[in-house]
Amino acid sequence: MTRIACPVDAPKSGMKVEAYDPPRQVIEDVERIVELAGVEVGGIEYVIDDRTGKQLYYDVNALSNFVADPVRVIGFNPYARLADFLIAEAQRHEANRSERVAAGGGPR
Repeated sequence: MTRIACPVDAPKSGMKVEAYDPPRQVIEDVERIVELAGVEVGGIEYVIDDRTGKQLYYDVNALSNFVADPVRVIGFNPYARLADFLIAEAQRHEANRSERVAAGGGPR
């Protein structure tokens, strides 16, 4: 099987990966998709059908594949942001757990 245009292979294949600002409608669609799916971190890929002009959303990743050399390509380190998000979520979960234990009179 031959892979075509996979960003993971970009450094080896010479494919150019660069930052892109999608149209406002795409952003709104993606925000609606992740909210309905309950996804807090991830990525969604889409193409535009040349025949109809419609955006077709075809790949929802609950944990996005980050690009190589992200600081150069997108201007920030997504790994640091992901780690910060996960730490905050763990702290929020632990605080909620502690509140439930205190309210219930002990661990369950």
